[in-house]
Amino acid sequence: MSLGWILIGGFIALVLLLLAKDEYYHRQEQKKRMEMRAEIAWPVVIKTDRDSCEGRTVNVSASGALLCFTQQLSLMEIVTLTIRPPVRAALEITAEVVRTNIPCDNDDSTRRGAAVRFIIISEKDREFVSFSVFDHLQQKTHSNQRRKRDLRL
Repeated sequence: MSLGWILIGGFIALVLLLLAKDEYYHRQEQKKRMEMRAEIAWPVVIKTDRDSCEGRTVNVSASGALLCFTQQLSLMEIVTLTIRPPVRAALEITAEVVRTNIPCDNDDSTRRGAAVRFIIISEKDREFVSFSVFDHLQQKTHSNQRRKRDLRL
């Protein structure tokens, strides 16, 4: 009888542990999605196990990016990105594909987008991306404020 209660208690503990794990990962994903994201178009080379292709970033955050290109990627596929910002050396990033088949170009239906989550990125590169996003958003805010001020004049 006591062995039965131990098994039931163990089963309940396991279920609670799995639920807690799912909740933890869900909160981590929500936290990442709350990072600042800016519409920055940088050239990118996407390398897979099969081949590579060129494209561009549509938007970028410190933890991921939306890419636009012609190749089809699979969910959970691991890719190597070479992102070429205009002001510094290329960023080499390993990323996981988290969403696919996203429309990204209004004028070219052959180009599709994929959202990627950065898995391996140097701290220096992550810091560069964070500052770039911040600067881009700050410039956009100042530009909008100037436009509103000019409209009032």
